[in-house]
Amino acid sequence: MALIPTASSPKQLRCSQCSLVKLCLPVGLNDEDMMQLESIIETSKIYKQNESVYRAGDPFHHVYAVKSGMFQTVAIDANGDSQIVGFHLPGELFGLDAIYPGHYTSTPVAVSSSIACSIDFKELSTLATQMPSLQHQLLTLMSKEMHASHVNMGDHSADQKIAGFILSLSARYKQRGYSANQFQLLMSRKDIANHLGMAPETVSRLLKRLINEDVLDINQSDITIKNMKYLQDTVGH
Repeated sequence: MALIPTASSPKQLRCSQCSLVKLCLPVGLNDEDMMQLESIIETSKIYKQNESVYRAGDPFHHVYAVKSGMFQTVAIDANGDSQIVGFHLPGELFGLDAIYPGHYTSTPVAVSSSIACSIDFKELSTLATQMPSLQHQLLTLMSKEMHASHVNMGDHSADQKIAGFILSLSARYKQRGYSANQFQLLMSRKDIANHLGMAPETVSRLLKRLINEDVLDINQSDITIKNMKYLQDTVGH
């Protein structure tokens, strides 16, 4: 159920062999284009829990694709407080927010032992100009990230925020071939609360209520959605 890296070395894996080939940058590429993309992807690296990939403020050179595990991106707000701006699952990219300012605006941290591929952005941009399908996929991923940030900025109730968060994870896990109804909450309740702009006590209370109302079943980090329609109705889908 969990997206945990295997014991085999990730250095031997290439895009064409990766189970995430239909989710990440290679979508729509032919074999020749795939080989060119693989030539600019640097060796995958394993990051230990709480290990950062780079730091906010570092010069921007690479974007990263999650191969396994999960990363959370942390930014510092105007008050100097840490804000978790996103959680990134396998097949998703992070670092795209640094394209305009030329430096990273957040710090990605491994939520659990996780693996990420590094891609030189200048080489990626050059390659994208030669491959319309790669350029389209890159623009699509950038657009999805912008859309997600706008959705999170909306004025929603606490119930809508927690329901929307669970539904988002459900949809993203389903896209990766996992169950939409059973998956793991690898992040802590405190981190979920930080991301949603809520108090940890509120998150715990709402989750407990959803359990009592037979909407969810939670066993440690394992979550089962028992009433998807309830969550959808809460969000307004």
